[in-house]
Amino acid sequence: MEAEDLQPSVDLLESMRSVGYSLGAALADLIDNSITAAASHVEIEFDVVEGKCITILDDGRGISPPKAREALRLAGSVGDRAADDLGRFGLGLKTASLSQARRLTLVTKQQDTVTALRWDIDYVKDSGKWAVLVLDQKDISELPLHEELMSKNSGTLVIWHNLDLLLGDSSKPGPFLAEKVVSLRHELGLTFHRYLSEKRSPLKITLNGTSIGAIDPFLKKNPKTQRSGTEPMFFGKHVVQFEAFTLPHSSHLSRAERRRHDLGEGMRDAQGFYFYRNRRLISYGSWHGLAKMNELSKQTRVQVDVPSELDSLWQLDIKKSKAEPPATFKQRLRQLLRPILEQSHRVHTFRGRRENREIEHIWNKIRTEEGFRYEINTDSPIVISAIQDLSDVEASRIHRLLQLISNTFPVLDAYAEVAANHESQALSETSEEIRLRLVDIHKSGLLSSDPKIALTQLAQVEPFNNILGLEQVINKIWKG
Repeated sequence: MEAEDLQPSVDLLESMRSVGYSLGAALADLIDNSITAAASHVEIEFDVVEGKCITILDDGRGISPPKAREALRLAGSVGDRAADDLGRFGLGLKTASLSQARRLTLVTKQQDTVTALRWDIDYVKDSGKWAVLVLDQKDISELPLHEELMSKNSGTLVIWHNLDLLLGDSSKPGPFLAEKVVSLRHELGLTFHRYLSEKRSPLKITLNGTSIGAIDPFLKKNPKTQRSGTEPMFFGKHVVQFEAFTLPHSSHLSRAERRRHDLGEGMRDAQGFYFYRNRRLISYGSWHGLAKMNELSKQTRVQVDVPSELDSLWQLDIKKSKAEPPATFKQRLRQLLRPILEQSHRVHTFRGRRENREIEHIWNKIRTEEGFRYEINTDSPIVISAIQDLSDVEASRIHRLLQLISNTFPVLDAYAEVAANHESQALSETSEEIRLRLVDIHKSGLLSSDPKIALTQLAQVEPFNNILGLEQVINKIWKG
């Protein structure tokens, strides 16, 4: 048996670009490298004028010339990784960069040694060689942010040129990139929120000169957020930590929190597990078959910290944007989820009107075999006192009007507003309007002439059951 050496075609480099990176995932992969290199500041710059390039500069420890070449080698050796290393396959720098651009330039400085290398897809295809270009001092001086890199003790500069896959057929590349900046602030702020919010040695990420703030999906600083406490799950000698959070109702969110998409219209899609690898968010927005994505569970988010030693078990993909929990994890967590989700249910049901038959509601919920409906309670003292002095014809007309209002109650519209986390703005009655309603009820003779007994009766009638100072108002009216 003989072996033949079959070299891959240079077309493979073009094929590698279709891995499926989004712009955010590609940038996150490069930020991972900066964090691993102990960078404290990562500067990202988009050319929003001409759309020619994107640059990523950090102040990390840089890369030695041999390791810089290994970093650009396709399927290069990654060696032994530290436990807190955010890398995975050793492919991120190349595949992430080339998924967005045709030219990748790497300039790194370490101990006054500067190394500058470039993958250029067009050069590889034209030459037919798997070769990187080595830049000289003149080439380096023409690069954006090269002076900023040289002013640092150490660091790394990555430049993406010829953004063909990113720009597509856009006729205005500069404004196109400017639009991307807006959504990237939230995406990167969420992905690296635990690094950005660290007190001891916080990471700073700037995008076109503006710092990216941490986006905490669990609202840990909100006093109304409910936490389960951290629970360990053992996989051999490795530990997976998880903690459940029940977010507060929208009425307890700050104005800034309400503006966040994941706490407003996008809250339903943001529920579920949040998987972290070395404190870096990998994926979120799914229960992975353990629960259904619905309105009542949308307040629940579960933080799951997975050690890098379990990468293969959790099927972490090359983009580090997807993880699938193993069957053993699902089995252990299935029972634990039930009480956690019930907390989310209570956030909604406790704020809604409780089905209390002792209260005379204005609206009644009627359950049928086909479902449910709402109708105005014509037995309410408020309704009776309003129509009892009318003639039969007039009273019948009012009853038909109330029936029409009941039949046209906009249930689906109300559901859509609640699903979008829009706070209902009920019109509150003035004290004079309440007084006049009580005068009508008193004149109708429906309640006791004794104000103490009347108070007890009205305490079971909506909306008087929620009125402060009701006793004083009743005393004034009942005693003339």
